[in-house]
Amino acid sequence: MKKNILFFLLLISGLVVMAEESTSSTMTTAATMTTSTTTESLQPVVQTPSDTRHAIVTSGDFQAAVVAYADAARKEDPVLLAEYAWVLAKTGKVEIALAQLDRALQLDRTNDEVLYYTAAILNSLGLSNVGAEISRPAPTWIKDEKLPTDSSRSDLAGIFKNDINAATGLLLQRRYASTVDRYSRLTKKYPGEHYVWAGYAIALESIGAYKAAAQAVAKDMELTKNADEKTREMMAAHKKELEERPPLEKVKANEMLNGRYLVFFGGSVNHTSSDTIINLNGRAGKFLSNNVDVGINAGVTSGNSISDYNGVSLGLSARYLTPLPVTAPVSFVIGARVQYAPAPTDQTTLYVSPGLSYFLEDSSIDLTVDFGLSGPLKDTRTISLGYTMYLGGKK
Repeated sequence: MKKNILFFLLLISGLVVMAEESTSSTMTTAATMTTSTTTESLQPVVQTPSDTRHAIVTSGDFQAAVVAYADAARKEDPVLLAEYAWVLAKTGKVEIALAQLDRALQLDRTNDEVLYYTAAILNSLGLSNVGAEISRPAPTWIKDEKLPTDSSRSDLAGIFKNDINAATGLLLQRRYASTVDRYSRLTKKYPGEHYVWAGYAIALESIGAYKAAAQAVAKDMELTKNADEKTREMMAAHKKELEERPPLEKVKANEMLNGRYLVFFGGSVNHTSSDTIINLNGRAGKFLSNNVDVGINAGVTSGNSISDYNGVSLGLSARYLTPLPVTAPVSFVIGARVQYAPAPTDQTTLYVSPGLSYFLEDSSIDLTVDFGLSGPLKDTRTISLGYTMYLGGKK
């Protein structure tokens, strides 16, 4: 909320001006993005395995590495895009590197490898305090971590409003690395303008550099001479919150389920003295929140010596999931379903099913125990093992 208020203050203070200056700066930004895209499109598409790409980089042939990574620009893989940005920075192509890094951060701002490459590139641009705060250990394949220090870029040209509008436009486009770079350069060009430091604070906060963002807020407070007491209190509280905020952490797969669809396949085998009963089950549903999903169940039972108990079953179900307080992405699950099950009479069964789910990136392995509470399968207990795929965007 505090971040939103600060950003609102930026907007009403005239940072985003829908006038000729804004149009000019937007065209400049668009031209830069077009140039980057054109440069990438001229690269030959080479589908290169990651081990081969890494070997080319460690050999020191960075021009060949740029060609080997060219296919990365066409993929939605944050680590691959961040690696590509790092290789581009190795060859001095800073602006194109920042554009690729922006894409990687949009896809995943919490990935350790993405943050390593982000920190390395920002360090090369002179932002060592920001890089030190968000840096992660280097990937094991990297032998030479040093990037060339960029001192060749010309100073930003333009009047104050155009410069600010261009930087704010990058932020609104969620081009996080480019925004940090642009605002850091503006703090050198306009060190006495509190608007610049306010925007820089928001940019730093967007990549998880909270301590550096707090320092930028402090500079903003120092330069904001005419702010009323309530505004200054709000800024001071935000600065304190940034200083105390824990580092940005990766969100586990079992904490990003809201709005996603699921498809489950599973089964069980029950062996009795006379029969081996096989149950194959499927389920399709949707998460209404990160913790609750609803779905439709279907299954087939076979192997029962009493044929009336063999056949197709259909039902409706709901589950509640909650992540366990452990490092691994494991959730406790409790579900309930009402199901038509083949039987001579009373064909409706109510189940309660506690269990555990171990989450992968877009799937989970599920172990549950089905307790029959009513109907033809009352008082039965069945252990089921299954696999769930999660589809759709993460909210």
